[in-house]
Amino acid sequence: MSNKYGILLNSSDFSNDIDVVDRTLDLVREGIYDFVQLMALPGSYSDTHAVISEKMKDINAVIHAPHFLKGIDPGNREFESSNLTKLEDSQKFADLLKAEIIVLHPGLGDGESYLEESIRQFKLLNDSRIAVENLPYHPRPNCKMHGTTPKHIEKIILEVGCKFCFDFAHAICACNSLNLDIYKTFAEFIKLNPVIYHLSDGDISATVDTHLHLTTGNYDLKRIFNEFLPPNSIITLETKDENRSDIIPWINDVKIARKMEISAN
Repeated sequence: MSNKYGILLNSSDFSNDIDVVDRTLDLVREGIYDFVQLMALPGSYSDTHAVISEKMKDINAVIHAPHFLKGIDPGNREFESSNLTKLEDSQKFADLLKAEIIVLHPGLGDGESYLEESIRQFKLLNDSRIAVENLPYHPRPNCKMHGTTPKHIEKIILEVGCKFCFDFAHAICACNSLNLDIYKTFAEFIKLNPVIYHLSDGDISATVDTHLHLTTGNYDLKRIFNEFLPPNSIITLETKDENRSDIIPWINDVKIARKMEISAN
């Protein structure tokens, strides 16, 4: 057995950029990648579910629910109704593709009251497929988030009964904002038994993640593979690029990851 690696697609790609969809799905069918992490954009299910069902009928999937950039904020009670409505598409896509994981972010705001509100709204979803993802502290200027530390995530997991998605880049950014030791914090997160990991490269001193292709930043990827990725991990390579017409950078990402995995073992 070895790690399983996932590549990104947005639900909107199935109506806006079908060439990218086909090239990406070919990488999974050819065994270069193992699954697709589908970002379920709000309101996209009705327009895309038929084509997604057809094109992904033989593809393993993880669903990523939309987050604050799409107007979803579980940390805000005033957004409750809107949040639940917008997250319905994520659950529908998970049903459609028989996905066992729906990655979901906590909301905006730094403080116990915001954390408690996210927990309350996670409970309202009542979905055992939810995996809470740890967040950076400062995703944007003048913007703070919770769900940034191992203690926050542990509290959510215990009170909601959900799973955990560990994002390395988010942890690095949060540590830099909160003056925490990166690798000690990694170890604390790993104790929470993530069911899926998000991995990219970036600037080890930054507070905002940039989703760089592997080895194009200065993260210590070898140490991450050696110390913090157990065998048989499920890992989404969350690397992004404006030029999606060239699939080679994503092929290189997974080749690099597989080589590092072999070296670590």
